[in-house]
Amino acid sequence: MLGQRVVTGIIGGAIFLGAVWYGGFPFALLIALMAVVGFSELVRMRGWSLFSGPALIGYVVTLMWLLGSLLQPFAGTWMPSGDTLSSLWLLLALFVFLSVSVVSKNKFTFQDMTYLFAGTLYVGLTLHSALLLRTNEQLGLAYFLFVLLTIWTTDTAAYFVGRTLKGPKLWPAISPNKTVSGSLGGVVGALAVGLIFAQVMGFSMGPWMLLAALLSVFGQFGDFVESGLKRALDVKDSGTILPGHGGVLDRFDSFLFTAPIAYYGILLILSQ
Repeated sequence: MLGQRVVTGIIGGAIFLGAVWYGGFPFALLIALMAVVGFSELVRMRGWSLFSGPALIGYVVTLMWLLGSLLQPFAGTWMPSGDTLSSLWLLLALFVFLSVSVVSKNKFTFQDMTYLFAGTLYVGLTLHSALLLRTNEQLGLAYFLFVLLTIWTTDTAAYFVGRTLKGPKLWPAISPNKTVSGSLGGVVGALAVGLIFAQVMGFSMGPWMLLAALLSVFGQFGDFVESGLKRALDVKDSGTILPGHGGVLDRFDSFLFTAPIAYYGILLILSQ
């Protein structure tokens, strides 16, 4: 099991980092694949067919949120400024999902459709921020790597500090192995990343350390949200596409929560 996990980590990490480094179409394609697979995992966790009518609508809407501001002739229509969402398209998508409940005569209930609609936002909009973080002309590779390093350092520091110091559990009902000491250790690790990044880039340290700390906190919360969802749906992993690691949502739960905070936070800092 450990060997499988290591092999998957090496191969998957190489593909992901290679696409991040190259940028452009390969990176956009990888993010789009992650969005489709991630949404399919949400469908699978509810026990539905991956090719049911509501699921197919969900794939389309997820990709619409992800790519809508980048593709002509739609750019400037449902995401007018490239990184905001038109309330018109948001409502139309919601109405489509809710209409399925009526058309299917409650085979798919109101709760089912709101779950799928929320899933398109959870996967599509968060990865949209990740896509813009790499492709926006003001940002690019260095800022994307800052976000990744902050997340990975948080996870690593939290693991080792938690194992060493132990102490009170942070949220045992949701994730019984996580400790308060580990969580705080993760934030301290993220602060170090923010400090080093600011020094390397020649920026003021304060804003980047603060952003790194926020990303650490939101990333850990994203981990809890994914754990809570799996517990509520009584599944161990969101998927099996990454042997030894589970699914896309298992591996990128922190990233989904941090990407929008990182994108808008970095733009805010650079605008000062």
